[in-house]
This record gives sequence, structure tokens and C-alpha cells, in this order.
Amino acid sequence: MSSAQKLNIPSDRVERLHYIRRIFSAAKGPDLEVEWSGGRASGVRKLNAIDAIQYGRNRNFINGAVTHLSPYLRHGCLTLNEVFAFVKKQSGVQAEKLLMELAWRDFWRQVWFAEGNAIFSEMEPPKVDIQYQPLSDSVKQANTGLPCMDGFVKELLDTGYLHNHARMWFASYVVHHLKMDWREAADWFEAHLLDGDFASNHLSWQWIASTFSSKPYYFNKENLERYTGGKYCATCSAQCPFDASYEALNARLFTPSIATNPKQYTIKSLPMKAAHRFQANAIYIHDEMLSAHNALMDKPYPKIFVFDPVLYGNWSLNRLQFVADCLHEMMNVEVWMGDTHEVFMQKGVGQVVTQDTPNLTVKEILAPFAPRWQPMEKLVNVRLSEKRLKRFSRYWEKVSPLLMPDI
Repeated sequence: MSSAQKLNIPSDRVERLHYIRRIFSAAKGPDLEVEWSGGRASGVRKLNAIDAIQYGRNRNFINGAVTHLSPYLRHGCLTLNEVFAFVKKQSGVQAEKLLMELAWRDFWRQVWFAEGNAIFSEMEPPKVDIQYQPLSDSVKQANTGLPCMDGFVKELLDTGYLHNHARMWFASYVVHHLKMDWREAADWFEAHLLDGDFASNHLSWQWIASTFSSKPYYFNKENLERYTGGKYCATCSAQCPFDASYEALNARLFTPSIATNPKQYTIKSLPMKAAHRFQANAIYIHDEMLSAHNALMDKPYPKIFVFDPVLYGNWSLNRLQFVADCLHEMMNVEVWMGDTHEVFMQKGVGQVVTQDTPNLTVKEILAPFAPRWQPMEKLVNVRLSEKRLKRFSRYWEKVSPLLMPDI
């Protein structure tokens, strides 16, 4: 008997939240907040509300004018190209900081396309000695005793979002102070983010750890207190591990690495599944193309999205609800839960057409269905060498004259 189940996503938002909570009863966390409702319409509203000039002035502050666009970019509700063009037209040279941050997203993704599953192992030997202690329950349950770090975890678990500066502080604390395994921490972190993106997330953790950068990232109390406005420090009675000069922290935290080779983590391949000779075509909708404006939505084939546990089995509840919001906006998409291979066999699908992705797990799942990969429009049409993709500065040196010739 088939275990695949076709879903009927309710049009009413409250009903939709309840429905997803019931269907994915094992998913953890609270419901998706209204502020983070998924879909292109919500993404466009946030895009129209951004202030690129203010962003450039105060983006590093926890209460700064950040855009909150990342979940909508991650899931394809908005494209990187349209956001870049919108910001550039709206604010020109005064938007350079925001435009550069958008380019970081392209950089991470280009590295993932080039390196594949290598991004889940250390890209380079660490520049300082790092260790690989298991990620503790005290971290995952916001019980470290440090109000700042526990506050960051609570915000992540409650909302699915965390300011980029807080992400950097938290990752540095976990990797360099607690000496925990960056990869285990990155996996856990990504699963709870509404904007969870393997390239941006895992490569950022490696940047912190110094396995994809020339030095480790660390911070002190003065830095944290300044950019949080004293939100945590003012009432903190804990013994602060960050209350020292950068020189003192450097001496305390770091010794030169003795590793000559980057650590490799095992990536398990999926079981091979049989190909077949069905004739029907279908558009496979994956989680990077959740917009009715996607060009493949115009193709005259059935459109199918599958909540496959291989891809979504560890996602938090609010992230699944975000995807359901997106799918609700997309007309004529069949939504299923279960094994993708089983769904396509049941539908008699022989070939799928879908948007290209650097996610090799998606490619493994679709391999039996002779997939045709439609390329995404590039942020900039230029070939990037392996050397350019080693550091953002080298990437930016190449692409910035083409992206912003008039800035």
C-alpha cells in the first residue's frame, strides 16, 4: 500500500497552520509568526519596505534596519536578481553595503555549485586548533547560563530567524569557547532557520572556524554590548567569557593548528532506485523555486511538490508552515507528503523538469526520472575560477565592476 499522501493546503491561514501542525506531528517548535508569513506577496511587501541607506548605516546593530528578505530569497519567492536590481535602482551608490551583502549570497551559492558536498566537510585545514566535542543539550535548550547566548537560541527556536551578527557571535562561542564540532552545530542551526541555506549557513560556520577563511572569527564583550545596546550585559550576573581584550582572548582561545589536512565528514548516498519507461512529464517544484512567477510554472505539465522526509524530516514546524504558505499562493501545484520516487511512480511520471540546484540530494532523488535542469538566471554572467571562489574578496574584485559599473 502506498504511504505517499496527497495534501490539501487550506486557504485560511489559521487553518493552514493547524493543518501543517497535524500533518507533521513530529515537527518541533511554535507556529509561524504572522510577521514571517511565507510567499511572494509577503516577500514583495518586505522588499518595498527596505531602507538601503539606513541598512548601510546600522546593519550591524541588533535593532538595525536589516531587510528580513533572506527567507524569501532562500525559497525563491524573490530572486536575487530582482532584489539586486530593485535596490540598485532605488538607492544607487548609497546602497553599496546592501548590494555587497546580496553578492555574498551569490558567492556562497557559487561555491556550493562548484564544490558540491565538499561544503559539508572542511574546505581548508583550520588555521587554529579547533576541537570536535558534541553539541551539548545545554546549547540546544538555551541553558548555557549566558543571557546573550541563551537569548539567541530562544529567538532562533521561537521565530526561525536571528540577526546575522548574533549568528556570528553564537557560532564563535560554540566553536571557539565551547570547542564543539562546527559541522554538528551547523546542521542543527540550519534545521531551525526559516532562511536555512546549506551554502550560506555551513560555509559561514566554516568562516568562523577558520576552515574557509584565513583566521578565526571571535569577539569580545565590548563588541557585543555595543551592537546589542547592552540588552543582555546590563542585567547579566554570569562570569562573562568575553570580557577581555582581543589580545587576551586570542591568547586564551587559540593555539596554532597541527592539522595538515581538512577534516572530512561522511556523506551517505541514498539507495539507488529503479528507472522506468513511463511517458508522462511533470514539473518538479523544489524548495528553492516557491513562486508562481517562476518561469517553469508556465510549462503545460503537472506541477508537483513533495514533502519528502529525506529533505524535510528534520525541519522545524514554522519552516514547514512557511513552505505551505508559499505553496498556497502557487496555483495548480499538487502537494504530497512521502517518498518522491513513490509519488512519481504513482503518477506515471517518466521525466521531470525542474530548476537547477546545487543540492545533490535533490539530484539523487530525481536521478531515476531523467531530470532536465533549467538554469537559473545568474547574478552576473561571468566565469569564476576556483581561485576566485576561495575568498569573497577575490570574487568581489571580479564581479563588482560588472554588477555596479556606474557606482
